[in-house]
Amino acid sequence: MKEAIARMGCITSILSGILLVCAHSLNLVAGEFEHIFGTFLVFVAHLLLVFAFFGLYSFQGERNGLLGFFAMILGNIGNIIVTAIVFVEIAQASGEKVDHVFTTAVTEPIYTFGPLLFVLGMILLGVSMIRGKVFPRFSGYLLLIGTIVFAAASVSGDSQKIVEVIGALFTGVGFIVSGLKFNELKRPSE
Repeated sequence: MKEAIARMGCITSILSGILLVCAHSLNLVAGEFEHIFGTFLVFVAHLLLVFAFFGLYSFQGERNGLLGFFAMILGNIGNIIVTAIVFVEIAQASGEKVDHVFTTAVTEPIYTFGPLLFVLGMILLGVSMIRGKVFPRFSGYLLLIGTIVFAAASVSGDSQKIVEVIGALFTGVGFIVSGLKFNELKRPSE
């Protein structure tokens, strides 16, 4: 069972990393208007990240500690909310009027705090990977840098899409390297 989870984590980690880079690059070249296919790829990447979080957590085993546990929980809760937000953004990129979706009393806090939970989970995941010493340390650093750069994109004004691509590059490469190392590394418990 653990081998299947590790294999799933390997595949989804690599695929989500590739999709994040491709999707944000497509959205950059689309210009002012989001590219529907690029936004769809972001959606698929976030769906796959749920499984990547579980796979990375499972593979690190006991070396996760409390930090890794919170990384998986907060990262997945935030990621699921971000996936829902991206789903609405697909409709918006298609020309639908969905601005009112995130302005209700119930959805506004979710829209505000969901991405923050995801960012916090990603930061904890990077730190957990660095401290766990199961994956290469630089993959954890790449996730940290990519997450911080991507979060900074929201306050970068006109250059937001460029900053998002840079953040996606770091994060995507971090996930790809982690996924590629699944097969090369031995489980910490072995």
